[in-house]
Amino acid sequence: MKLNKTTMKKIYLIMAISSSALIANAQVFWTETFGTGCNQGQLASAFTGANGAWAISSTGTNDAFANTFFVGAQEAGNAIGACGTGCTGTVDASLHVGNVAVSLLSLVADGGASYNAGGLCSAPFNICVITNKRAESPVINCSGKTTISISFGYMENGSTTVDDASLWYSPDGGTSWSLLNNMAKTGFGTCSPQGLWTAYSFALPVSANNNPTVKIGFNWTNNDDGVGTDPSFAVDDITLSTPATGIADPASSSLEIFANGNTVNVKSVEPIKLQGVYDLLGRTINSSLENNMINMESQPSGIYFVRIEMKGQVYTKKVFIK
Repeated sequence: MKLNKTTMKKIYLIMAISSSALIANAQVFWTETFGTGCNQGQLASAFTGANGAWAISSTGTNDAFANTFFVGAQEAGNAIGACGTGCTGTVDASLHVGNVAVSLLSLVADGGASYNAGGLCSAPFNICVITNKRAESPVINCSGKTTISISFGYMENGSTTVDDASLWYSPDGGTSWSLLNNMAKTGFGTCSPQGLWTAYSFALPVSANNNPTVKIGFNWTNNDDGVGTDPSFAVDDITLSTPATGIADPASSSLEIFANGNTVNVKSVEPIKLQGVYDLLGRTINSSLENNMINMESQPSGIYFVRIEMKGQVYTKKVFIK
């Protein structure tokens, strides 16, 4: 079930330790949901949310029919694990890369996360689509915040690294930018040919700590070779948060929970039961405990919370999956 987009997203993880309960609450301090409404063709640079206005910047060559960033529910911001859809049945908007209008091809602007991969640049068509653009957030005030993580739901395909999305970061209000991470392409599952909404989280650089002039951006680039597969890129429900409070290591030396690469190991001399694995937004991650290991290969790198029951008590441990 999709979390209420008007409510601050928090994690509530109950831990029973020596008969007392602690509540772990992720400290989400900035959220961007991109609002609601189909409004087909609304450029991201025309969108102003509760945090301020977004912008689109050129990061390289952009042809006359370059793809661009739109905000709207032509690519609906669906729940993690759901397939991509348009406006039918929902008006939850996302930030996404779509094609611009091309009258010769009867293309209207913004078909959701569906882009023009090119191949028609030569005469007589002259429809050239090389794209290098970045959608940039308003300034984010991180004063008083440290150890900051960014989390969001996204889908992405394209073509290797030539038609590709990436996450960028600016510590100085957009004057300088650096690549934060190149997110993995998301899977299709049973959604083909639509994309699969996938959870993602990543730690911001230490320069974001106590910094009132942070910005985050999403870059999209594509060439014009006609090779590429939708979806292009879409993102929704972006949050910035500091570590959860109330988290404690298990109080018993007979239980160990730790990450080893993309696997979580659980060691115990007592019988144990997996209660659940959660991301920073409190969303349940599909997981199972086999041979005292939890396979997290299908999940993006980031912070997760593992909840284990032992001898009638429930323990929660924060782990970082690489």
